[in-house]
Amino acid sequence: TYGVSFKGATKAANKSDTTFSYAVEYATQSSESGVNDFDADYLFAEVGVNLSMLSAKIGYEVLGSDDGNYGFATPLATLHKFNGWSDQFLGTPSQGLKDLIFTLSGKAAGGSWIAAYHDFSADDASETVDDLGNEINMQYVKKFADHYTGGIKYAAYSGDSGRVDADKIWLWVGLKF
Repeated sequence: TYGVSFKGATKAANKSDTTFSYAVEYATQSSESGVNDFDADYLFAEVGVNLSMLSAKIGYEVLGSDDGNYGFATPLATLHKFNGWSDQFLGTPSQGLKDLIFTLSGKAAGGSWIAAYHDFSADDASETVDDLGNEINMQYVKKFADHYTGGIKYAAYSGDSGRVDADKIWLWVGLKF
């Protein structure tokens, strides 16, 4: 596996509190072990705008497939962070995965929030696997006292192509010293 990543941000010409962000990544993965030869590509592109109290991003990620026989694998990744918090895609399906992502984030009531929508589909669709569902993610985190942080996180996955719906919720308190 090898790849490249390019990301950055630039300030808007007229407004000092507005920035535009961008990211592009590409990787290719192959194996020639004799039994399971495969080639799959990865692509990620994202653009966003950051205002003083609100950020909006749209991204598109493709974990490619080798003709439906192998999906681009990221076994050492922090998989919960990407492709929805309900953890439906901790392993890439052999058909690959396309993820169209819309994200809003900001600050409210002394804390920070994020809301994201994922639309999943197969990279190499078949008669039985094409639309892989969608997911909504929401989170609110707030610091309190001098050393504590509390949060609530919710994921709602609505499955397609034989996948089961899933809802998950997390509540936590952290201590930093």
